[in-house]
Amino acid sequence: RIYTTSYMALLLLVYGRPSHAVLRVAAPGRSPLACASAPPPLAEKQCWRPTIDDVDRISWGRPAKRKGTGSRGQPHRLNDAERTLYDLARSKGFVEVAGSGWRSQRADAPLVNTFRSWCDARGVAAIFLHKGSDVDQVVLDLSPLRRPAEFANAAAWALGQEGTEGGQVEASESGDGGEEGGGEALEFLSQRVDDFLTEPIHRLPMYTVTWLRPRPEAKALAKQLAALLATGQSGSTAKKGRVKSLGGPNIKPGKSRRHGGYGIG
Repeated sequence: RIYTTSYMALLLLVYGRPSHAVLRVAAPGRSPLACASAPPPLAEKQCWRPTIDDVDRISWGRPAKRKGTGSRGQPHRLNDAERTLYDLARSKGFVEVAGSGWRSQRADAPLVNTFRSWCDARGVAAIFLHKGSDVDQVVLDLSPLRRPAEFANAAAWALGQEGTEGGQVEASESGDGGEEGGGEALEFLSQRVDDFLTEPIHRLPMYTVTWLRPRPEAKALAKQLAALLATGQSGSTAKKGRVKSLGGPNIKPGKSRRHGGYGIG
């Protein structure tokens, strides 16, 4: 049986800010030993994806070259503090977020949105470490892989690794809608198969595995998942997004549009 729950209530309780509604999915029934020995989940290659250049551009508030990369309804422009976390996340393979990452000025979580788009551009799962006051939440979002028929197997693989027990699998619908009522999770995802091939990631639901752990254990788990899934960049590919060649303007973040800036604040 699949139970409906409110992810907004969970984040409000643990992190102090709501996010979106989810369908809680029963944990896949594959053998942990079989999952641990299986190869990591693969990403769909024949589908729409943004370019990394465009993701960097919209993170500065600049227009993307390719239509559909960003959305006026979902902010991606980062402030200076978020830019630092985003730069670090590129090399680590996971992003550390204070609480849910909600920013009242933007009425959303730009850092979460931007990092998810960056992972989509690279075809890797997105890993978030939401820092709480008592416990932290590690979220493995499989939606950037864009293979909904394989999400359950990918979640089983993640839960079958050493030290990953106790995770909760959830399929969440993005947007401001309330909880999805009734239907099975597989039916819910089957209705969006074509969308995963053609739509921007900000229009697609998340399929996540989440863990609640104390801070040291949560960080170790995020590092473990990043290493297993090869989500980070290294060497010359791990350039910081502040440079002009990666979309950064030659101004200090926060300068107003009137004075030649992009109004990042």
